[in-house]
Formats: sequence, C-alpha cells, structure tokens
Amino acid sequence: MTRTRRLAGALLLSLLAGAAEAHTRSVSHGFWEVTGSSVEARVVIPLLEITRMGIRPETPTGRARAGEALMAALRVHDAEGVCASSARLPPEVRDGNLIHRWRVDCASPPRMLASGLFAGSAVAHTHFARLQANGEEPASAVLSPRQPEWRWQASASTAPGSFGAFVAHGVGHILTGWDHLLFLLVLVVLARSLKEVVVLATGFTLGHSATLALAVLDIARPAAPAIEAFIALSIVLVALENGVRLDTRSRGFALAAATGLLGLAALSPVMAPTVVAGLALAGLCYTALLARDAPGLRLRLALTAAFGLFHGFGFAGELTALDLGPALLLPALLGFNLGVEAGQLLMLTAIWPLLLLLRRARLPAAAAASSMAAGIGVYWFVLRLFG
Repeated sequence: MTRTRRLAGALLLSLLAGAAEAHTRSVSHGFWEVTGSSVEARVVIPLLEITRMGIRPETPTGRARAGEALMAALRVHDAEGVCASSARLPPEVRDGNLIHRWRVDCASPPRMLASGLFAGSAVAHTHFARLQANGEEPASAVLSPRQPEWRWQASASTAPGSFGAFVAHGVGHILTGWDHLLFLLVLVVLARSLKEVVVLATGFTLGHSATLALAVLDIARPAAPAIEAFIALSIVLVALENGVRLDTRSRGFALAAATGLLGLAALSPVMAPTVVAGLALAGLCYTALLARDAPGLRLRLALTAAFGLFHGFGFAGELTALDLGPALLLPALLGFNLGVEAGQLLMLTAIWPLLLLLRRARLPAAAAASSMAAGIGVYWFVLRLFG
C-alpha cells in the first residue's frame, strides 16, 4: 500500500509540474480586408510562437523568415486555388508580438482562408480571424487544427464564427488553460462533498461570467498583463489558504509569502501601486475573517467569486481581440461562456473521483497539490511580472 500511495502521489505531482511548461495557449490574430479580388492581411502573433517555429525574431533576418512562414501557413483561396501573397514591408515587433502585413492577389474574388500554422506539430494553435469584405459588416472566425478552413460564402449555421464554434472554442480554452484549471484544482482539493464543489464552482462562474460580459461588451477592459499576473497570484493565494486550513500554524508563513509576492508586484511596471495597495488591504481583511471563520464555506464562496472576476477578464482576451461586430457579439459571448462552463464541469467531474480515491487511501493529496500549485503559481506570477 505504501508503494501505491507513493506512486499515486508522484503521478499527481508530475501532472501539476507538467502544467508549468504548458500554461500558455498558442494563438494568433489575423485581420483580413477584401476589396474585389485582393486582400490586405495583418497578422499579430506572440514572439513565443515564432520561437516555436525555430526562428529567432530578434534579428531582421529572423523576422523576415517569420513573415515568409506566416504567408506560407495562412493561405487565401479563390475558385482556382491558392492566391499569390507578397509582403510590402518587413515584419515589426511591438509589445511582445510580431506584426506582419502583406497583400494577397487572386484571379477571382477570394472564397476561403486556410490556416496551416503549426500543422503536424505538437502545438495546438488557434487563429482568430476577422474579415471585412468590400465594406460589408465584419465577420469573425476561429480556425484550429480541427477546423482549419473558413469558407466565406458558407452559411451562418456552419461558419467557424457560429454559436456552436464558439461553444467548442470555450471548451477548448478552459481545457487548455492550465492556469485556470490549476486554480480550480486548488479550489476544490479540500472540498468535503460534491455539494461543496458545486457551490465553489458556482461562485467562480458568477465572477468570471460577469467580467467576461463586461469585457466583450467593451464596458471594462483592464490591462491584460496585470490580469494574467493576478490570475497566477490567485493560484498562490488559494494554495496558501489551503495550507492554513490544513495547519493553522502555517498562518505566519502564508502571510509572509503573500507579503513578499505583493512586494515583487510593487517593483514591477505591470501592476499599479494603487492596485498593489488594494490587494494588500483585501488580503488583510480576508485574513482577519479567516481567523474568525476558518471552515466557513460562505467566506470561501465570496473569495472564489472575487477571484472569478479576474479570471473572467482573462477568458475575454481572445474574444475582445476579434473586435466582434454586432451580429456575432451575442452568439460569441453566450457560446464561449457556455463552452467554458461545460469544460469546467468536465474537469471537475473527472477530478472529484480521483480526489476521493486519494483521500480514502490517506494520501496527503491536498497538501501535495497545494504545495505544487503554489510553486507553479509563483513561477507564473514572477514570469508575468518581469518576463
């Protein structure tokens, strides 16, 4: 039994450690303007994605190679086949992204966009495309290895920008968003019943659904780097709270660790001093409440909903980058949010029996998972603050 427990614990730790290297989703954004038989293309892709191509984008030669790779992978088709692409200016680097513009000339009106980015590799890439054809209402689509083509003359019910496509994309987003999944894991690892899991998940849902809508409707859009850093911090804070709940003697260590992380945030240009001060005040208030009501589910529900607000802004990043038109706004918002909820439910349904099994085997799963999550969260937090 001892060997089985060790193997199970090692498996849990290896799964969590794997998340540390795979937390960043592979994405790019394309803006395609069609006029007659020609297309003006603008693609924005993170420099990290360029390095995954084996190209060093910090040199002019590397940027030129990256531009050629993008033009080869993102192809516009007309009735006769692939249209010719030609770059007017070399790619530029801005805010951690490579931006490349080029022109596509077709023999007849273009009909389809096909994405071959990272085809055949281990990277699951998503390309968010926005099209404006001949001054008409813009349309948007989500291209991936599962659906690499966008036929512009397809019906709305089958187009990649349809409700069903956004549902599928929401599922994919949460199931490959390792930071969100890790947060959910540390959130429920101490749950004593499935009802408690549902309550905590509901709090998270209420929080992120509200801010997802605010961001997509362009009512509130906080700076993405600060949001990403706080999402990592939320993992650490919940993991530290787990440690206090498991052993109240660790309260001093948890306070010292949280104070140190906020000190790092104050030294970073990512978070404004007022934000850091607000987080410190909120942390002190929550710590005081936790000391009075350590096992209180209502208190943790409130904390979960508050953290969910920040995760919702993180969820919204990919949708807001599409600059959705009025026709797609509602289906995108509802479909993507529904997909996120479905993926979240799938994850929790899968993890709960495993947690029960580890608990019945008297394995320190909660302590091990919380410790590993805290370490990964600190790594992501520092990387997002200064990397």
